[in-house]
Amino acid sequence: MTGADLPASKKRGRDESKVTGRAAQAFNIPSEPTNTFPGYIAGVLALPPRGIKDAEGVGLCAQVFTVVSCQPGSLEVGVADPNDEGEFLFRSAQRFLLSAGEMFQVPPMNVYRVENHSKTVPCKLTWVIIKPTKQQQPEIEEEESVTSSPLSIRR
Repeated sequence: MTGADLPASKKRGRDESKVTGRAAQAFNIPSEPTNTFPGYIAGVLALPPRGIKDAEGVGLCAQVFTVVSCQPGSLEVGVADPNDEGEFLFRSAQRFLLSAGEMFQVPPMNVYRVENHSKTVPCKLTWVIIKPTKQQQPEIEEEESVTSSPLSIRR
């Protein structure tokens, strides 16, 4: 699998690392034509020491990550309801420090961010994006509020 460098956000703070990671896609399976089964995309994410995957919204998709390797307790994941501009808000985010062998999910309509706090050990994660079927896609009006379910961590 050939990876691509992740872009660095222009909104990183002065004290934040400027290091980014690499991501590679392994599978991109479309939804079944009858929309009975959702499609999915799967791949890997590599974060070097002090690497950051900047905040990204998942829209109507759900994402599941597995931490394959990292320094114990060094991988920070944050999940938040986006503000009106779709941005990640540090103050309202649920944040956790994870280790190898742990999993987390990002529910639909949320924004997430991942950071490797280790100064010496890289992190490797696998990820799956679960696409909604056409039957599952609600028609969201501009003024309608969408609530999210809490972040789930499996150890």
